[in-house]
This record gives sequence, C-alpha cells and structure tokens, in this order.
Amino acid sequence: MPAQAEFAKSVVQHLPYLKRMVRGLTRNDPMTDDIVQETVLKALIHADRFRFESTLKTWLTSIATNELRQLYRSKWRTHSVPLITENFEDNRSPQVDSLPPSYQARERDALIRQAVSRLPQSYRSVVELCDLQSLPLREAAARLRLTVAAVKTRRQRARKKLRPFVARL
Repeated sequence: MPAQAEFAKSVVQHLPYLKRMVRGLTRNDPMTDDIVQETVLKALIHADRFRFESTLKTWLTSIATNELRQLYRSKWRTHSVPLITENFEDNRSPQVDSLPPSYQARERDALIRQAVSRLPQSYRSVVELCDLQSLPLREAAARLRLTVAAVKTRRQRARKKLRPFVARL
C-alpha cells in the first residue's frame, strides 16, 4: 500500500504540467479537466504497467495524448451540427408544408454544416449558439463562460472564415 500511495503522490505532482500541456493541445477546450482526470485515473489503474524505462512525466504525457486523440476521434464520429433554416411558413400554403425539403435546400444545409464543422472549436461553438440556435449574446457568453465582448469577437472571426464557403452558395 505505501508504494501505491507514493506513486499517487508522484502522479499528483505532475498535475499542473498535465493541465498546461492538455490546455495547450485543446486550445482551452472545456474538456481539458476531463482529459486530465481520465489521464490520472488511467495512470493509477495501470500503475503496474509503468516500466520505469522513461520518466513518469513522459508516461503521463503519452496517456494524456492518447486520451485526447480518443476524445477527438469519438467527437469526429458523432459530431453533428444542428441547423436551423429560415422559416418561410408565412408564405407557404398548407399543401406545401407537407412536402419534403427540396434537394437544393438539403444540399445547402449540408454545405453549411460542413463549413461550420471545419471551424475551430472556439468559433464553432459561438456560431452554433448565436447563429444556428439564435441565443442572445449574453446567454451564449454565460454558457461558454466568456465575456460578451469575447463572444462578439469570436462570432465576427467565425463569420469571416465562413464567408468564402457561404459565397459559393
């Protein structure tokens, strides 16, 4: 038991480094703390696999890097961007409402989704909340734990990056 406690203390000493390293790789993604927590948990569970061929810091770094890869791999597979299209119900007749969306509208929506999904996470989250979900800036800022000014800046930069894609539409 004392060996496990010493190993745990050694792992805890590297927490500040792990947080800085993961934060740098994720560009301050809210998932940073979760990745660090998973890294520490896996290190403690698999402490018997540490072979002392490298430093503990190197081993923890490789675990964190693999956790990060796994997270983004699973996000990439399951990531979908909700898209709210313009509402034309006032101009439609009841028969037109029951018709499925046209091919062009579906193609446009897919292109917009694809363009938004290519944005960096910090810009993508702002566009999803403010533009696609139509949240007020203050509410989006609260959800993202940012200032309103930061949300405005990120929204402006995101729109600037999206202009070439939208121009093709």
